[in-house]
Amino acid sequence: MTDQSAAALAPLVVFLLMLWLPLGQQKFLAEHWMKVGAYLAPIVLFMALTDQPFDSGPFWLDMKLMATMLAAAYMVHQVEEHWIDLRGRVYPLKDQLNELLGRAFGPEAASAMTPQAVFFINTSVVWLAAFIAIWSAPNHLFPAVALAGVILVNGIAHIVQAIAARDYNPGLLTAAALFLPLALGFYVTASRTGLITPIELGLGVAWGVLAHVLLIGGLLAANVHKIIPVSAYYALLIAWGILPAMVFR
Repeated sequence: MTDQSAAALAPLVVFLLMLWLPLGQQKFLAEHWMKVGAYLAPIVLFMALTDQPFDSGPFWLDMKLMATMLAAAYMVHQVEEHWIDLRGRVYPLKDQLNELLGRAFGPEAASAMTPQAVFFINTSVVWLAAFIAIWSAPNHLFPAVALAGVILVNGIAHIVQAIAARDYNPGLLTAAALFLPLALGFYVTASRTGLITPIELGLGVAWGVLAHVLLIGGLLAANVHKIIPVSAYYALLIAWGILPAMVFR
């Protein structure tokens, strides 16, 4: 870890503590976190692009910039999922997920996905993992590989659901227009340049698949069956977001 990388870790930790510590902001953030992300996305892109020398070559060869683009794309996607979708519905994905959970696991699961759960899921498995990916690249690329994995899995899930239902779902547009091109482009570039191995690519996708299993399984265990405390579920999400930083160092 370079001195600059170590110094960059400090504001990241401060940002996460401001998100998660009970400082009286939790109710506000549970309802408005995706709006914070909407304004954060162009800021992180601005900072990444202004740090780029014009003679540094194609942007898709810069792994830190690519990780930043993946993070910004997910923040834009979260606007369509959780703020307002193409049909003008507010907080649409929460209601849709609760309906699906109720059908699959019974009426008691129809309110499992609370605004606070949505907030912790997206700020841990997505935001935390995304900022770690930006911080680690290009010296340690697996966090970005995992971020691309969860993006690819989520994008495919939106598209498969739309085909099965023959209907639009919240997040479908950004999944098709941003997620698939960026995730696949990242994997192709990183693979062709030898920056990641097929094993790393496969494990990155597996991390994305298991992230979705964890967020639903943990949600049912905490909010429906009461097997684990909600705080333990959120701690598991945070640990899962950190895990890629510990792999292939």
